[in-house]
Amino acid sequence: MIASDPGTKSRVDQLIARLPAFSPVALRLMTVISDENVSFKEVAKLISLDPALSGEVLKLANSGFYGRRSAVHSIVHAIALVGIRRVSPIVITAAIWKALPRQPSAAVKAWWRHSIASAFIAEQAAREYSGLDAAYTGGLLHSIGQLALMEYSPDKYNDLVESCYADGADLADGERRVFGADHSELAGVILDRWNMPPSIMEAVAAHHIEHSSHSLLMRAVHTACHASEFVGFGRCGCHLRLAGDELPPAVARLIDSKYLVETLPQEVNGIECSLL
Repeated sequence: MIASDPGTKSRVDQLIARLPAFSPVALRLMTVISDENVSFKEVAKLISLDPALSGEVLKLANSGFYGRRSAVHSIVHAIALVGIRRVSPIVITAAIWKALPRQPSAAVKAWWRHSIASAFIAEQAAREYSGLDAAYTGGLLHSIGQLALMEYSPDKYNDLVESCYADGADLADGERRVFGADHSELAGVILDRWNMPPSIMEAVAAHHIEHSSHSLLMRAVHTACHASEFVGFGRCGCHLRLAGDELPPAVARLIDSKYLVETLPQEVNGIECSLL
């Protein structure tokens, strides 16, 4: 985690100040949904407080990607059909999409596709560990620090990414040199300020670190980031690890399963089409 001295805190505040304004309802839901005792009615009422977000949620709920069996006409109906736990990823996906510029740059579009792909991959990878409710959310939010840097200084950040990939340099090192913090550290700070569950915050902040002692959620998010970039969705700084002679074992297993090349592109395109 980034040091908490006043100078560093001020610098971090500057770097994340231009993040899009995410729905307070969605941020609140991220916290509420982690409570196993949260009620059906509480979640429905909370989502309904943001009419625009409710509309995006209904678009996704009707897309067929979340177990839909019939047309979904209301938030209550959506929760009844797919369950409270499954509604949370829908809301978070809709909230991020709603906050992005209506005409995003090519870099932001690539970031969005990387985030969506990582969410699906994290969920898929988590099945190795008997499933993790937070895997989709962790995958979706893991690179939120990159969005902060893109919004803070688009040209400077894009130039940095291009040079690191062209020269085979470490992106996180470059981010710290140019901006004073890397995108993983920033993501941890952002999620901490959003009061996200510590398990998700820690997985996001450590998504470029591979260690046997890491939690199952950390492993799923780490795998998702690398696998997403491996198949061409975005550039999150995984190029050095992927350029080695041996792929991360979890990524290699996903490739062998055909999921990455046969199913994932359809899932990502389906989300994008549903939100247009």
